[in-house]
Amino acid sequence: MRAEAALSRAATASLAAVAFAARMAFGLAVRPPPAWDGTLYERGARALASGLGYSCFMFGPLADPRVPTAYYPVGYPAYLSVLFKFFGTSGAVIALGGALAGALTVALTHRLALRVASPRAAFTAALALALMPAQVIFAAAPMTEVLWGALLTLAVYLAARSARWPWLAAALAAAVYVRPQALVLAMLLPVVASGTRAERLKRAALTVATVLALVAPWTLRNCRAIGGCALVSANGASNLAVGAMARSDGTYLSLTADDGCRGVVGEVARERCWRRVAWARIRENPSAWALRAYPKLRHTFSYERAPIDYLAVARPELLNERARSRGYDLLTLTWRLCAGLALLALVPLRGRRALGDAGRLALATVLAMGATHAVFFGGDRYHLPLVGPLCVLAAGAFRDVPAWLRGLRDRPPRAA
Repeated sequence: MRAEAALSRAATASLAAVAFAARMAFGLAVRPPPAWDGTLYERGARALASGLGYSCFMFGPLADPRVPTAYYPVGYPAYLSVLFKFFGTSGAVIALGGALAGALTVALTHRLALRVASPRAAFTAALALALMPAQVIFAAAPMTEVLWGALLTLAVYLAARSARWPWLAAALAAAVYVRPQALVLAMLLPVVASGTRAERLKRAALTVATVLALVAPWTLRNCRAIGGCALVSANGASNLAVGAMARSDGTYLSLTADDGCRGVVGEVARERCWRRVAWARIRENPSAWALRAYPKLRHTFSYERAPIDYLAVARPELLNERARSRGYDLLTLTWRLCAGLALLALVPLRGRRALGDAGRLALATVLAMGATHAVFFGGDRYHLPLVGPLCVLAAGAFRDVPAWLRGLRDRPPRAA
């Protein structure tokens, strides 16, 4: 038994090493400069590392760097700022941050997959995640997805180990700092895990209370610094408004002054204005808003292009149209294979045991975080943080294969 446990830990370490090496090799070879929201996150991290604080420095030279901000969540810039503080502000350090988070995701995915499938299936699923092109490419970008994915997978792992509830609350608080919708998991994961109803409800209440307590210092900072209170960030209402606009196609669109907040100044004031606008649009035609959930989810889950599009902006000289199209095809193929196997794991085949805690928790995380994009807006990069839990489910597609085959063989013939 000890030898098996040692071999299992060695396999996890080797998978994490492969993931780290692949991501660092790509990041150092390509060195994509910050693009998209990554430009703002990278500047926010530099401001924090230099002692300037989380300020409007992140919005560029036209903004006053002395003015505090809470528009974007602080979690990822804070993580990157720690690395900047110790190693400098180069693209290699950004790649290091993504490689560390990606390696952690792969290691945790392997440990979780061992709970739902055979060692061989668990190893294969984690290795696939370690080398998945989209995951390798996006780890070099200063974007939130890779870190958030690591924290979501960590939360599933800790929830599956029922004695780790205080650590679960800490992991979820860190995830909330990166993307506030992780607060949903603080309520959900303790309820999905095994236990009596009273135990699960008690755990959920304690977890939510602990997460809010850990986030409270930043909330209080926002109340003092930006002229009004925001739990973590002040862009939630604008994201809701994006998905509520009649012209929305399900993905991101730029809000304009004509959409309803002309002349409103200040992050908190704009947040309140966009909240009013969003709810007004929803109340005008609630059925149309509900029907827009389909294109939002379609854009989130049906294809994978964002890492290639990011490279096309950051390093346009690397990708012509043909290479870009082939990149889309490769990424979409690997994504659909992973998602398809995850769906296969849910089919109740004869002779196959249930997924257990780890599988249920992984599924709950994917469904809950995916559902948030039915409310706000969609985009394929938003499924990237969910690939760790999905690979756990994909491994589960191969659980108890011999028992399933025996069940098919032993099934009595149909009566004529």
